[in-house]
Amino acid sequence: MESELVCNHKKCRKRVEAYAWITSCSHIFCDEDGVREFKNNATCPACSTDLSDKLDIIRIEVNPSEKYKSMVLAGKRPEIIMEICSRAMSFWSYQIHQERVYQEYVGAKAKERAAQLEQYYEQVISRTSAELNSLKSQLTVTKKDLESVKKKYHDASEKVAEKYRQYQKLQSMYDALKRKCITPSSFGGGETVCNDRARNALSTFTIPIGSDHGIGSSHAGSASNSKRNSPEASREAPFSFRPTDTPVLAHGHQQTKNGRHSQQPVNKNLFDLDFPTH
Repeated sequence: MESELVCNHKKCRKRVEAYAWITSCSHIFCDEDGVREFKNNATCPACSTDLSDKLDIIRIEVNPSEKYKSMVLAGKRPEIIMEICSRAMSFWSYQIHQERVYQEYVGAKAKERAAQLEQYYEQVISRTSAELNSLKSQLTVTKKDLESVKKKYHDASEKVAEKYRQYQKLQSMYDALKRKCITPSSFGGGETVCNDRARNALSTFTIPIGSDHGIGSSHAGSASNSKRNSPEASREAPFSFRPTDTPVLAHGHQQTKNGRHSQQPVNKNLFDLDFPTH
């Protein structure tokens, strides 16, 4: 039957199965730990007891064969057999008690750790609840602010709509007033006056083409001034475009400084243009 004993090594704690190492200080170790620990060292890994005697450390078979069971105590007196059995039972009881104490220790540590974790998470839950309540209050205030902003936005939208309606109304009134005041008949008098002024200005204005006199010369200026001051300027006169000196390719003789004669073009008045007004 499988043994319920476990290795007493602090880092192992696994069940012993095929072979085990037993010490005189009532500790048991698995085969791997026993070979490693007792190969060059005669000290108990669990309690640091000196195991220098030959029979302080033995290697046993956990589940011996039937032949071994029939031969191991054969020939012993009953009191020796009972003493051996008693010591073996004491070892077993000590191992069970030691395992129970160890499990109680592990349980106490687990409870202590659980209590610490519970306290820690209670603090976390309390802090989280406080933050949640704070966020809820902020959410309530934010909702109120949002409703206020929505109301202001609605009022502003209504005001803008009203201003736009007023603007449309004023625009329509302005367009109607503009159509009423600005008609083709309002341009008749002004256009007639402008046409009369243009005709008078053009009738008294002469542009010489190809002449040595400029447009703004004294001769043209005096002539135009005399015509403006004349009583005939008030009457509508036909527009005349009269070039005075137009150069043509007529060969004439002209004496130069050195006494020689050269053929130069001669300026002649060739045409007059009269533009009647309609």
